[in-house]
Amino acid sequence: MNQLKAKIKYLKSFLKSEWNFNDYPLETWKNPNAEQNDLEYGAKFTNWWSLVAHGETENEAVENLKRHLADFKKNNTDVPRPGANVPIEYTESDRIEKNEHIAVEFFDKIIGINFYDCFISDLSSLHDFDLADEQTLEKIESEFGIVPKDKDYFLSDIFEQINEKASG
Repeated sequence: MNQLKAKIKYLKSFLKSEWNFNDYPLETWKNPNAEQNDLEYGAKFTNWWSLVAHGETENEAVENLKRHLADFKKNNTDVPRPGANVPIEYTESDRIEKNEHIAVEFFDKIIGINFYDCFISDLSSLHDFDLADEQTLEKIESEFGIVPKDKDYFLSDIFEQINEKASG
């Protein structure tokens, strides 16, 4: 049934040049094994595997998905057609995952969002959050006692630097 709805949304998308949230085929579900309340429900668009949101309620998951779509549109020139099959693109996140405990605290204190509400790869940087400014760097130094070494401000490098300071 989801694929049929996706096909219909796909065909209707040719009648418009820009698409809004309601143009996309929506799927929601309850996570029976969720250990965190904010992951209890999920929402995504049919055939778009990488844009997923979660929440404590179904409505909250859908609202989070709306925000993710708005962010995606803001940061990308090519937006997938509703119902189209969007292939998964993988970017490594091994270094981020290795320092997840630091990432969670960093996101809370510096970026101001929940680390688990977004996907962060090893190539994500402060620039992605428009936070590569003097005020943010001072806050990082104040909270974590480090000054990022390079101007790329990759989060994986920053987390490793914080981990090195804590370890040694």
